[in-house]
Amino acid sequence: METDKKLYQQSAEPIVIPEGWRDRSARIISNVFSPPLIALACIVVTAHAAKADSSLWWIFMFIALLIIPPTLYILSLVHSGAVSDFHLSRREERAKPLLVIFTYASLVFVVTYLLNAPRLMIIVTGIALIQILLVFLITLRWKISGHCTSAAGLSFLAIALYGEPMIPLTLIIPVVAWSRIRLGRHTLYQTIAGTFLGAVTVMGILYMTGSLSI
Repeated sequence: METDKKLYQQSAEPIVIPEGWRDRSARIISNVFSPPLIALACIVVTAHAAKADSSLWWIFMFIALLIIPPTLYILSLVHSGAVSDFHLSRREERAKPLLVIFTYASLVFVVTYLLNAPRLMIIVTGIALIQILLVFLITLRWKISGHCTSAAGLSFLAIALYGEPMIPLTLIIPVVAWSRIRLGRHTLYQTIAGTFLGAVTVMGILYMTGSLSI
């Protein structure tokens, strides 16, 4: 009995996870689910749902036009010291890059429309434009989580296009939110606001354009 009691006491002791491990995990999550990579996933998900004959070509086209140039632009800002990091962690550093990216993405939207890109991909590009614009406007006064906006956008986009089997994908939202809070980049309310923005813009615009599959 004494041995069993000791074993119980040992098993009941909490497992202490080193602080450094949590921080490393948060950084990995933030990098893996960064807005550019989430945008890439959105392109693939949307192209597959569009079921166009040239879906693969459009995936490469949208990545080349919509993902790579803005990513290189932000990297150049980091390299020059204009911003502190790739994730634009400081609110005062966000406005100009967001405005530049919004302007560039607007041109891409027009170009892909003129090139007769699949309707669904154009709609999702429009959603991204609205999200960038809203994040920019909010950033002028307050800091909202772009990571959570993107994560919620991807999750609800997948649900809207593929239905209930995609609901578990929403689990990435609290994981991403935790990583941003853990790193001290956002507060809980800022991650909630980002999640709300991402979900509402996706579901609202897909509903208004008759693109929901659920």
